[in-house]
Amino acid sequence: MEHVGKGRQGLDEMGMDGVTIREMGEADLREVVRLERQIFARPWSEKSFRDALSSPDHCYLAAVCEGILVGYCGLWCSFDTADLCNLAVAEDFRKRSLGSALLRQGLAVVRRRGVERVLLEVRCSNVPAIGLYAKFGFEELGIRPGYYSHPVEDGILMEKSL
Repeated sequence: MEHVGKGRQGLDEMGMDGVTIREMGEADLREVVRLERQIFARPWSEKSFRDALSSPDHCYLAAVCEGILVGYCGLWCSFDTADLCNLAVAEDFRKRSLGSALLRQGLAVVRRRGVERVLLEVRCSNVPAIGLYAKFGFEELGIRPGYYSHPVEDGILMEKSL
């Protein structure tokens, strides 16, 4: 898809030269699941990701550095709406604008597919993610009580018009 390097959204300035964001493929699944297990209390299974990749209505991007998957983003499209289902960045690559680059590219892909709005849920305690989404123009629609488990926590429903 795109090489993220010098002059691209400030990533080079943050030590991110050499990161490539591209379409995710089945060959990435083992690394995606490894990263998913490191980050999330209730990780998706390999089968869940495989099923998502098999749908032409879904958009999955992988961020790779020196052959290692360091982040991913997944959006599920349905007519004029998309749901941001996955956005993850390896701990060593956080605070370097990689999450922004993945989100920016994912939004661009679904916009080209005719999506007019994007929805997502985020844990109320995930302040960095909430800040990222707000920076991209997502607005809070409401709270989903007890939406998350392990631990139980409310989710914030957010929306962005494209």
